[in-house]
Amino acid sequence: MRVEYRSYRSAAALLLLASLAACGGEKPAPDAQTDAAEAEAAPSAEAATPPPAPSHHPDVAPVTVEDIDRWQKGMAGELEAVKAATERMKAARNGEDSMSAMMAVQETSTREAGAKAAGVDVERYGVIRSHLSEATSYMTPELGGIDTTMLSQEQREEMKRLNESQLERMQETVPENVLEALRPRASELRKQELTLVGARLKGAGM
Repeated sequence: MRVEYRSYRSAAALLLLASLAACGGEKPAPDAQTDAAEAEAAPSAEAATPPPAPSHHPDVAPVTVEDIDRWQKGMAGELEAVKAATERMKAARNGEDSMSAMMAVQETSTREAGAKAAGVDVERYGVIRSHLSEATSYMTPELGGIDTTMLSQEQREEMKRLNESQLERMQETVPENVLEALRPRASELRKQELTLVGARLKGAGM
């Protein structure tokens, strides 16, 4: 199973909307870059229906504790590739050069650099990146996602329950021991991922 970066709206967003409606207030819209970064970085989830049961993929090995370090190194490698592409864009002499540099900041273009930095092949790096990214987003909903300060205690507890349910669902690909090793590092890794997303958007001129 390969989980790509997808359009963001988690089940917890409904809790936020309900809270805002009850208060009769309206949260200011974030700026375009922040909103786009959140959209690219966070996974989607449907609140109305329970998540489907995970499918079995015997040919894809679950991620390991060691893969956490590989993902961190891979993101650093991707960021370097994005920075290099951004410099090429600044030096572009024509539209073709600009388009080439813009394409080079996309995740499909930097995946190879990430895999090299991680010390794994491109396909395996994609598996590591997608699963650990999804897991950290559930562990840190306040980063690049919901403003939890606007939720009641009851709503925060419900959001936590929903996210823990999603993590439990992922245990076929991200085993429990990996999730436990990931928890104390989730905030750091999530921030690193959001920095990478922001650099991609900046490099693409957004």
